Amino acid sequence: MFNRRQTLSGLGAAALSLAAPRIARAQTKTLAWVTHPAILAATGDGELLRRFQAATGITVEATTFPTEALGPRIQAEFIARSAAFDVMSMADAFWTSSLARFVEPLDSYIQAAPPPGGMADFSPGMVQQFRVPQTAAGPIMGLPQRVSVSLLYYRKDLLEAAGLPVPADFAAYYAAAAKLTREGMTGSVFQGLQGQAGVLDWYEFAAPRGADLLAAPDWKKAAFNSPAGIAALELRRRMIVEGLVNPGVLSYGFDDAINAVAQGKAASAVLFSAYWPRFEDTKTSKVAGRMGYAPVMRETGVDLAYPARGWALSMNRVSARKEMAWEFIRFLTDAPQQLWMALNNGNPVSRISVAQSPELARAVPIAGALAAALPHAKIMPNSPALPRVYDAISTQLGAVLAGNKPAAEALAEAEKATNALLA
Repeated sequence: MFNRRQTLSGLGAAALSLAAPRIARAQTKTLAWVTHPAILAATGDGELLRRFQAATGITVEATTFPTEALGPRIQAEFIARSAAFDVMSMADAFWTSSLARFVEPLDSYIQAAPPPGGMADFSPGMVQQFRVPQTAAGPIMGLPQRVSVSLLYYRKDLLEAAGLPVPADFAAYYAAAAKLTREGMTGSVFQGLQGQAGVLDWYEFAAPRGADLLAAPDWKKAAFNSPAGIAALELRRRMIVEGLVNPGVLSYGFDDAINAVAQGKAASAVLFSAYWPRFEDTKTSKVAGRMGYAPVMRETGVDLAYPARGWALSMNRVSARKEMAWEFIRFLTDAPQQLWMALNNGNPVSRISVAQSPELARAVPIAGALAAALPHAKIMPNSPALPRVYDAISTQLGAVLAGNKPAAEALAEAEKATNALLA
């Protein structure tokens, strides 16, 4: 099993890439970074910050808040035109185009001192997530630092015993779930609870079929009421009716889905990539060493299929330390640091080259699946109304999963409610 505390052999402070810093080591400078506790923990609780300081003379002071407090705190700092923080960790969950006027565009910095490996080493979908507007030409407002997609988690031992291939499309996924369902175990499990988690879990079934949540690039119209969105919802209802998912799935969140697979009660699930250590922990999981990982099923012709979620590093527009802020952003998003955080602390990588690296493949069992999936990452809508949109969709999804309404009727009603919210 992979030890999350292992170190990268031979990788000392000198080997960590700093991308030819332009800040002299003799300087004693301080940079303020506001972030999430999990992101700071991924740096080795500041180990990488200390290495950055040793290489540049720049001290990074990190302040952390949980997600529910971090978004409001950053917005409050912006509204006050405060320069208390130079670098902000921005989550797609609270990043919207309305915040762009407070953030320094990074295009000129990228042109003057490109990130090592170039921008092509980031998935286009992950970069576009933090552009405003969210088009290929929109100014870049943050560099992906901890961004990933969901994967298919499956019992490889059971698939092999049944002579089944790893499902590549949803017809094969349904067939495998039906074949693997038996006494005490269902073929699959998903998050069926009402709320944002349930909506996003349904979207993980709909996006690889070609569905979108809202219409790009202005996000002013619902786009989920489509054949792809309807088919994804009908499949989930069918799996409930036929007993191919756990009986309590209507109230399941991600912890419930993870536990169902980890305790041997379900054979597969679509889950965010960062959850894999919970399946390989021999102390708590009954399936350690028997799990397989693959890109989520994707229909032919759908290229950008996997919603990208996570975090980017952004620069405060009123910061007086922008050159130093850029050096830090380049450092923490560079491939050697991305690899170090992934190997030592399970950080989701934002570099395709890191996902493809032999070092990661030897240590992290999801590496191959990530390398195949990340180039197909797609953006999530950038709209301040998104939480209310989730609520509007969630009610209708719940009605379908409970058997109270046809999928087409429910999504039509959700579309009407969503468009009213966005008008």
